[in-house]
Amino acid sequence: MKPEKIIGVFNALAQESRLKIFRILVENSKDGICPCDIAEKLKIPRNTLSFHLSLLSQAGLCKQTKKGKMIFYKPNCDIIRQSAEFLLKNCCEGECKC
Repeated sequence: MKPEKIIGVFNALAQESRLKIFRILVENSKDGICPCDIAEKLKIPRNTLSFHLSLLSQAGLCKQTKKGKMIFYKPNCDIIRQSAEFLLKNCCEGECKC
C-alpha cells in the first residue's frame, strides 16, 4: 500500500464521529447498514453523516450497495487488512504473532 493511501485511511479515522461510524459499519458488515440507521444510532443529522460517509468512502474504508431505492454501507475489509499489514510489516523482526 502506498504511503499516501495509508495516510488517507488514518486521516479519515482520526476523527471521533468517523471512527464511531466506521465501528458501526464493521458491526454490520454482513448485510451492511443504511445511513438512516447510522444517523439514528449516533443521533447526528443526516447531512453530517453524509459528509463523514463521503470521507470514509474517499479513503476507501467503506463501499455502498443499492438494494432497490435503499443504499447500504459496508466496511472495505481489504483496506483494513492492508492497513494492518502496513503497520505490522517488519514488526518483531518478521516474527510478529499478532
